[in-house]
Amino acid sequence: MKALVWFRSDLRVQDNPALRHAFKEADSVEAVYFYSAEQLKNHNEADVKIDFLIQHLFSLEKTLTSLNVPLTIIQSNGFEEDSILLKKYCIDRSVKKVFWNNQFGEDENLRDKQVLEALEFNKILVKTFHDQVIYKPGSLKTGQGNPYAVFTPFKRKWIENFEMDFLDINFQYVKKNPQDLTSNITTFDFNYSRTHRVNMDLWSIGESAALQRLHKFLDEKIINYSKNRNDPILEGTSRISPYLALGIISSKKCILEALKINNFEFTSGNVGVTKWIDEIIWREFYKNIMFSFPKVSRGQPFQDYSKKIKWRFKEEEFQAWKEGKTGFPIVDAAMRQLHYEGWMHNRLRMVVAMFFTKNMLHDWRLGEAYFMKNLIDGDFASNNGGWQWSSSTGTDAAPYFRIFNPITQSTNFDKEGLFIKKYIPELKDLDKSVIHNPSKEHRKYCNYPEPILDLKESRLRAIEAFKIAKS
Repeated sequence: MKALVWFRSDLRVQDNPALRHAFKEADSVEAVYFYSAEQLKNHNEADVKIDFLIQHLFSLEKTLTSLNVPLTIIQSNGFEEDSILLKKYCIDRSVKKVFWNNQFGEDENLRDKQVLEALEFNKILVKTFHDQVIYKPGSLKTGQGNPYAVFTPFKRKWIENFEMDFLDINFQYVKKNPQDLTSNITTFDFNYSRTHRVNMDLWSIGESAALQRLHKFLDEKIINYSKNRNDPILEGTSRISPYLALGIISSKKCILEALKINNFEFTSGNVGVTKWIDEIIWREFYKNIMFSFPKVSRGQPFQDYSKKIKWRFKEEEFQAWKEGKTGFPIVDAAMRQLHYEGWMHNRLRMVVAMFFTKNMLHDWRLGEAYFMKNLIDGDFASNNGGWQWSSSTGTDAAPYFRIFNPITQSTNFDKEGLFIKKYIPELKDLDKSVIHNPSKEHRKYCNYPEPILDLKESRLRAIEAFKIAKS
């Protein structure tokens, strides 16, 4: 039997259920990837993420070719065309069965339904898997049979139902026989033109690079993760998120390797390990939210009352925020990190998003979209969940009256001002006693802008807007 593996957000060989089962069941295996610049644009995928994606397609192709699995890149105009393209490929290549790993967004679910119907109509078998999560989305329910909308009970249920067999992911691939088809990736026109300014040396390419990054974190940093994860200058986080977003490494692999150094305990042992595994579970929680509550994929808030919030908008404030020129050093440093690295420290994502939605009182959807357009680790579920949490419109959200003070956050988590100095060089000569909120004289001397708003007044304005929406 000839099988086809349809790669999507799972650009790896190891712990890839679709590829593994294709190898088990078929005599020969082929692979396809649909590339659509239009679809990527529609989903606000960042230019830097597309760059990362293309480089990893080349890396994946080399590994697949070593196993005699040709990878064909197919030009698509978008999800609505994929069923036609996949059906044609299967008929032309006499494919009997197609394997893929599921995605969970509303658009992706609709596409997969259309593809499944087209293939089944032509008597082509299909087998799918849930490789991005431990449990099938929506399968963990509350005692009332509803999907979880709060993280802590979700996590509790997640751990209660966990079995180590879930992490039985090792598989030895054996080369298939050579085929009459070769990969087309070197001749395919991705029609890609780099517009981002990210230093790509920060993000090594390939499955092996992702695994090395994981083990470096586990060997050197995870023990102190709980203590260091909120200090952006310490580099206390794993920075594995871009690889998870494209499926270059799996969450199961991350959990397995972390558990190995914690006596396979989720809730006891080293607090750094358990806290980091919590972050992996958060990713699954947000994917469940996206799956179980499709409205969040339609640009709607999770909390219905928040539809009535009267968001304001000022173009000059929006531009200052995007350019890292708000006059609040920790906010500006975080936004400049985003542009230089295509990534932002998680604590700072919350600070920046809360400043945007509460102090600026700008619509969270504007910030959410801007992040997606600039993040190398852009993942709709996690990005949407984070922005809705920060804006108090989402599931498990911060109370609307909880508003981070960016100056306090700065002094708490960048005590010496080293992160600010790294990304705002014009402030590099200021002492830590003044760098978090420079005086007028210091700002003038350093050519650094005045604050775009008053923190106290803007906080009261936000609380009033939320009170009115709730009433």
